[in-house]
Amino acid sequence: MTVSERDVRHVAELARLHVEDDEIVGLVGHFTGIMAHFNALARAGEEGRLPLDDLSPVVFAHDEIPPLRADEVVESSVGRAVLDAAPDAREGFFVVPRIMEGDE
Repeated sequence: MTVSERDVRHVAELARLHVEDDEIVGLVGHFTGIMAHFNALARAGEEGRLPLDDLSPVVFAHDEIPPLRADEVVESSVGRAVLDAAPDAREGFFVVPRIMEGDE
């Protein structure tokens, strides 16, 4: 299965990720490689063995630098809404009943 630019944009939208146009081509290649691994696993069930000889590695070689971008903190109201819906929460954490006895 070949992954298209449209597929990558759709997955990014579902994951609520912003992907720059210049990142799309690289992601198409990575997702296509991942799908090749899934197809090999599917064939393994049919053939009774795992044919990995024709697959390229998905991981980067030791001298390659993976495409990285800076992490950005984004404000979200989801955390507050989840804590507000919890039966008990204090100082930004869920409060749950103790399940083990101990001195702690």
